[in-house]
Amino acid sequence: MKFLFLNSAPIIKYGMAKGFEQAGQTVKVINTAFEYKNDKNFLSKLVNEFKPDFAFTEGGDSLQNILFPALHNLGVKHIYWAIEDPPDFEQLSLPYAKNSRYIFTPCEECILKYAIQGIKSKLILFACSPDFHKRVQPDTKYSHDIIFVGNNYNRHSSRVIGRNIILKPIVEHGYNIKVYGNEWWLNSYYGYTLDEKHYGGYLVYESLPAAYSSAKIVLGMHSVNNSKTMMSMRTFEALGCGAFYLTQWTPAIENLFENHKHLVWSKSADETISLVDYYLAHDKEREEIAKQGQEFVYQNHTYLHRANIILETIKNHK
Repeated sequence: MKFLFLNSAPIIKYGMAKGFEQAGQTVKVINTAFEYKNDKNFLSKLVNEFKPDFAFTEGGDSLQNILFPALHNLGVKHIYWAIEDPPDFEQLSLPYAKNSRYIFTPCEECILKYAIQGIKSKLILFACSPDFHKRVQPDTKYSHDIIFVGNNYNRHSSRVIGRNIILKPIVEHGYNIKVYGNEWWLNSYYGYTLDEKHYGGYLVYESLPAAYSSAKIVLGMHSVNNSKTMMSMRTFEALGCGAFYLTQWTPAIENLFENHKHLVWSKSADETISLVDYYLAHDKEREEIAKQGQEFVYQNHTYLHRANIILETIKNHK
């Protein structure tokens, strides 16, 4: 089958689209918003040329008006992966779901919410791609004891909680830490400001494996902390890169992983400091957990696994 991915974000380019390719499907990845700026008729031209069986969108709050009803008029069935669930379920996911043949969500709790709307959906978690998310040669510019890669979000209360549990105590205790992300980290509007000495600038996604392969500890924070399945995609990516991952506890983290075996979680600022002190002083234990975490996600949580679930759903659709 042919799948047209309508967004070229890293989660697609290095993630889901690669999984479909590995599953033997024909794939094309485009940046719809960019193409539309240059040619308002690009979608019909592309569909006529590529002749996809399905179009695939994840997230995508800027794409709805471009895609619908154009895809319907062109006879292309749409698959939607609602990666912004549950926070944007009402505003973003539902409108897409009503225009899609298949709906997948990383949040188990949203399956019932879709069902109440008369919409069938299925669970598809984030994952890693072993051919991209892997250990690589360490790069000295990322050789810090601790790093965090992500932006300074404040619109999700659980992310603020995570910041206070994971990041803030580490910074305040003077560890060798570097934070990579956009310049929101230097803007007081977002409720927390980093000292410039801890800010590493924006990290292009292609440098992620090098950064995660070079630091002793990679930090995790989550924008959802009340789901059994929804967590930051960073979890799978960091573990795939063989990183030792210290993260904010959430039900999803505990549901999918084993503490001190695949990763390490913290429920308080004091616990974070204790864990950092312990694992910086115990290299072999830290490296063994990182190895086990990588093996676990490679065995259970790759984008090939996710693509196969989607393909099986399509095959069995009545």
